[in-house]
Amino acid sequence: MTKGPTTSEQLRAAEGGGGPRHGIVRTAFGVLRRDGRPLFGLTARVAGLVALGALLLTAVAFLVAWPTFTEIRAGAIRAEAYDGDSYAPDGRRVQHLWLILLACMPFLILLLHLGCTAIQTASARTVAGAGTRGRFRTVLGVNVLRGVLVWAPVVLGILVEEYFTTTLFREYTVIVPKWEYPNLFEILRYGPPLLGMATALVLRLGWTLAPAIAATEGLGPRAALRRSWSLTWSRASAAWFRTVAVALPLGLLTVGVYLLLHPAARPLRSGTVHLFLAWGPDNTYAAYVAGVLAPIAAALLLTGALVLPPAHTLLAVLQRRLAPAREPHPAATRT
Repeated sequence: MTKGPTTSEQLRAAEGGGGPRHGIVRTAFGVLRRDGRPLFGLTARVAGLVALGALLLTAVAFLVAWPTFTEIRAGAIRAEAYDGDSYAPDGRRVQHLWLILLACMPFLILLLHLGCTAIQTASARTVAGAGTRGRFRTVLGVNVLRGVLVWAPVVLGILVEEYFTTTLFREYTVIVPKWEYPNLFEILRYGPPLLGMATALVLRLGWTLAPAIAATEGLGPRAALRRSWSLTWSRASAAWFRTVAVALPLGLLTVGVYLLLHPAARPLRSGTVHLFLAWGPDNTYAAYVAGVLAPIAAALLLTGALVLPPAHTLLAVLQRRLAPAREPHPAATRT
């Protein structure tokens, strides 16, 4: 039984030579066996930095939301003292907390992109060798640009659906068909969001290889997106099928690992609540929110630390395999 290539030089030789090539999965795990320790070490450091950044962002969000937490706590105390009944915060206060969460989301997404970019760049360089030309900020630009373009159809579809099917009555919002479009209500309600999601999936699949291309070929964000699109949707080969065959299991694996880790991290919920009340202000509602967030954050960080290194190594190997099918590498062209 022969072993797959375990070094970057052997990988390039296998791609360019005339002998039989090993499978993508086997090649990727051969690279990880050889050079995986520095990659996983970097991933551990990145996960720690992302955790610290997310903790700082959460602390800032709690400080901004503290007046609302105080009002909710005071309302609960009054309800228990005078009515002896349970208390539920009114919609205005809950909406204020949601607005704070939405304001924090771009910073959290950027923080996650920074960590993912570091792992993507290291994975691509591990596969392609030390002579790669891509830089961290170029790969980050690819991720940011790709994220904006992929999510734009989804947001646009939701806005179109809201415009045609939602009417505001006084202080609350209900979904009703406007009188101009009573017969098209179902189409207008479900059609734009579904179309936006389908468009986003097609774009995301076509740009799956863009970070690896930016990290190994030294292309800018827009050029990397164009090259990834041409490689994935090339009619000359079954590149799109191979991309789906790699990307879809990786997506399912990521979701599956998170669904397994989140229940395992639930003991952090009670521990976080007790720690918050013991060392922080006496606000049970704020402690409850912190307890809800703790297992989610832990599961996300562990999922990324376990899944991202092999996932991006697989995608980097796939990009190296598909690139010659479209056109030779720039280095090969010059020689």
